[in-house]
Amino acid sequence: MEHRAGWDATFSAPKSVSLTALVERDGRVREAHRESVRVALGELERYAQARIGNVHAPETTGKFIAATFEHDTARPVEGYAAPQLHTHAVIFNVTERENGQIRARQERSLFQSQHYATSVYRSELAMRLHGLGYEIERGKHGQPEIKGYTQEYLDASSPRREQIKGHLQEIGRDGAGAAQVAAHRTRDSKELLSPEEVLQRHRELAVQFGHQADRVVAQAREQAHHHAQQPEKTVQQSVTYSRNHVFERAAVQDERAILQAAMDRSMGQATYGQVRHEFEQRAMRGEFRAVEQADGRAATQYTTAEMIRMEKEIIGQMQRGNEGGYGDPMLVSPQLRIWTEDRHPELSPSQRSAVDDIFVSREKIIGLDGVAGSGKTTTLAVVREGAEAQGYTVEGFAPTSRAAHKLAEAGIETSTLQHHLARGEQPDTGEKRLYVLDESSLASTRQMHDFIERLHPNDRVLLVGDTRQHEAVEAGRPFALLQEAGMRTVRLEEIVRQRDPELKKAVEQLAHGQVGDAVESLDRQGRVHEVKGHQERISAIAHEYAKSPESTLVVSPE
Repeated sequence: MEHRAGWDATFSAPKSVSLTALVERDGRVREAHRESVRVALGELERYAQARIGNVHAPETTGKFIAATFEHDTARPVEGYAAPQLHTHAVIFNVTERENGQIRARQERSLFQSQHYATSVYRSELAMRLHGLGYEIERGKHGQPEIKGYTQEYLDASSPRREQIKGHLQEIGRDGAGAAQVAAHRTRDSKELLSPEEVLQRHRELAVQFGHQADRVVAQAREQAHHHAQQPEKTVQQSVTYSRNHVFERAAVQDERAILQAAMDRSMGQATYGQVRHEFEQRAMRGEFRAVEQADGRAATQYTTAEMIRMEKEIIGQMQRGNEGGYGDPMLVSPQLRIWTEDRHPELSPSQRSAVDDIFVSREKIIGLDGVAGSGKTTTLAVVREGAEAQGYTVEGFAPTSRAAHKLAEAGIETSTLQHHLARGEQPDTGEKRLYVLDESSLASTRQMHDFIERLHPNDRVLLVGDTRQHEAVEAGRPFALLQEAGMRTVRLEEIVRQRDPELKKAVEQLAHGQVGDAVESLDRQGRVHEVKGHQERISAIAHEYAKSPESTLVVSPE
């Protein structure tokens, strides 16, 4: 009873495709659906993994066993089972390792591949339908729809979907999970009707809407021999689009994400096989670079040659600055350093040490890595004072407006990094500048590259951040990368924001990744409050935010 027997991967044809295949009974469309399912299952199988157990990473086997069951109606609504072509692929919980050992499947790889397999199915289906003479358009959710059907007919042929939508509106819920629950709660009992009786009901509805399927099929048969395909350029453009699109948000990407974006772009104009071939050719030429991995991932991870080039240039600029020859020997002279530090007895020992290390630095680019609550703003205010006394113009940037506002509390004239980059390269006036880039872990590789490339000989840079916090919304992790490459980095580890000893200990545990211990400690202190009901939880969040928007943080993980 503890063993999971398998999973049901359902491939459902778009409504217009179902009408074409089942009302006018164009067998070619049904065969296109079957072949598209077959190709998609083959791709799903490519990423099958065996669960090894314990602390061992799963092994990619590329093998599974599946049984397919093709259905042609949806569940009845008020006695009518609408046309709905779909295939249930029951994938058994078993795979074979390279050594012949039979093991249970690692289910994570299956779930990670489901959207990708859907895209393969849709891409193949669109291309095959196009080859049969059908005009294809992209549906609301990216699915390939056959042109020629009115929305009224499509809605009338989808009573089950309308039934589920109605139930969701009644209960005031939305989302995939809620829809799945609603689907179970609204199911009518199945009626055993003969194929002839089912077809008769389909045709009665078709008559009410003017025999649209008849016209669509007839037109497709006339056009079947006039759809010449020249997919080479389309395939190239789709892979280029995918490269630019998916690597905008992450420096390293799963090959499934790359292929999926390319297929979605070229739907109806190229096959899955053509897209994969183009991608593999570019990978061979070095445009996409495989990333070494040892974490048991089912799919190869890739980065791009451009991303590698920018990372190397960022590191190169930092290392050349480390060799000296820029500006003064030290950021702040010994006399000014002592004078500035003596003016601030409020500094904690760790803050004073950090200020001292920054003042004596000789490098063009250095880092300040501090945990949340360690007093970075206080530290930066003293750094600004000393640098200005030394003759530097101190200018601050941050990747977000909120972070820029926080940095301004240190008395530094601040704007967003994006605003600075949008100004373009500025002429070298010869004046000494100290640029403070706060929340550097949120800066992307491209932003950091453009920022560093524009530095002048008298410019110095202090990168401030916390490598343990969120990384960039766009691609890359340059702040961490620079540290790994040897950037001089001053560290602030002591938390000074929390005065309560117990709360401070919990925060320190969180800062060092001991999440379980920290939450347990907070719970013991009575600081964790659980609101169980979904609606009650939303109301509580809204209430707390309305009461104190500045001090309420809402975290919504994916």
